[in-house]
Amino acid sequence: MIISFASSKGGVGKSTTCAAIASELALQGSRVLLIDLDQNKTLERWARKAPLDGLTVVAIESKAFGEFYRKQAMSGEFDHICIDLPGTRETTMFKVLARSDLVVIPAQASEPDLREALVVVSDIRDVREETGRPIPYRLLLTKVFPLRSRVTDFAYEELERHGLPLFRTALVERSAYKEMFLNGQPPTLTEREKGAGAEVRALLAEITAIVATDADELRKAG
Repeated sequence: MIISFASSKGGVGKSTTCAAIASELALQGSRVLLIDLDQNKTLERWARKAPLDGLTVVAIESKAFGEFYRKQAMSGEFDHICIDLPGTRETTMFKVLARSDLVVIPAQASEPDLREALVVVSDIRDVREETGRPIPYRLLLTKVFPLRSRVTDFAYEELERHGLPLFRTALVERSAYKEMFLNGQPPTLTEREKGAGAEVRALLAEITAIVATDADELRKAG
């Protein structure tokens, strides 16, 4: 699977979600490459704290993405590639979107975050029109309050109004997501059967099912 994590707005949990999903894939026995394209190189620093078997994290400059990606994809060394996109709209983002089996768009339940998510969706649709290749995507609500609020209700209403696909799983505001950048431990190690760990595993199950379903539909269409 080629999974990209995209948002043109900071603070939505993009890098956190990417690290959590890539880690869980590795913990399940897959060979995973995580490409850190974010200018802050947050994930490269995080990976040095507690390396995981099966997970390779490499930070590269955006301009080097095309050649680096081709070399790694052709090597056969990895089962999955997760890509943490830059927090800005640039040419590399369109290159990544065009290669993705699924684009995860994290957003908090707020009007500014949902507006920026719509920008990413528009970019995905543009790439799809240019390439003729279907690019599945889902919005992921992050940093959600445990109890339903008027803000959360607004987010769901807006998503429904715009007809945007949404993961059933949402990531609740939890300390485990913040602590992973302090101790290097992913949530599925620190809270395997509950809380953040359970959320990440549920999200990965959804991601895997979406990619598999899309692949089956493409085979049938072909």
